[in-house]
Amino acid sequence: RITVNLAPADLPKESGRFDLPIALGILAASGQIPAGALGDYQFAGELALTGEVRAVRGALAMALGAARDRRGFVLPHDNAPQAALAGAAAIYPARTLLEVCAHLAGREIIACYRGSPAPATPDYPDLQDIRGQAHAKRALEIAAAGGHSLIMVGPPGTGKTMLASRLPGILPPMSQQEALASAAVQSLGSGGFDIANWKKRPYRAPHHTASAVALVGGGGNPRPGEISMALHGVLFLDELPEFDRRVLE
Repeated sequence: RITVNLAPADLPKESGRFDLPIALGILAASGQIPAGALGDYQFAGELALTGEVRAVRGALAMALGAARDRRGFVLPHDNAPQAALAGAAAIYPARTLLEVCAHLAGREIIACYRGSPAPATPDYPDLQDIRGQAHAKRALEIAAAGGHSLIMVGPPGTGKTMLASRLPGILPPMSQQEALASAAVQSLGSGGFDIANWKKRPYRAPHHTASAVALVGGGGNPRPGEISMALHGVLFLDELPEFDRRVLE
């Protein structure tokens, strides 16, 4: 029998990203791979029964941590483009457990990932599509320039949602640090981060039936909520009075 201790016990642990580290720990403890090589790397990945290393959530956030600790990051091949956004991190994409073992044993070195996202202009709904609404447009411009909150009041069909969806398009372009912070938070969410949205300001519009946990974050396995997912972007609360009072507070 093999006992695996995931210490410290007070930190929540979920998802399959511990599969690869656990497998490597067992192989090192049994003398099948050199244990001394493990300290230079950080590992994450879900393992299939075939030994294939499958993609996991939070790759960018983990890559930023590996770069801060000056360690290489071995992760699933499919996560490499996202993790490479961290810039300073040394990314080693692996397809199978055997590749990782051969790399650590020095028999077949995994090449460091050198890719970078193709520069693209984010595609936003355009404010010029709206006819009239001069006062509302002016309010959007002031809110965008000063980073202010904005409340729009009016009967259904007057264009409040249409105006709000065009606010990200008039915000300044994201800086590198803003883009990294926003992408890292989104990579932890249930949907993960799509590299096609790199440097695109997020626009989040949760339904008014959303719970406090969905909006603020938390849960048994803590996840960022809509407020956090909208970091450096726009959080639009449509039908604001319909939200639960505790959620609004």
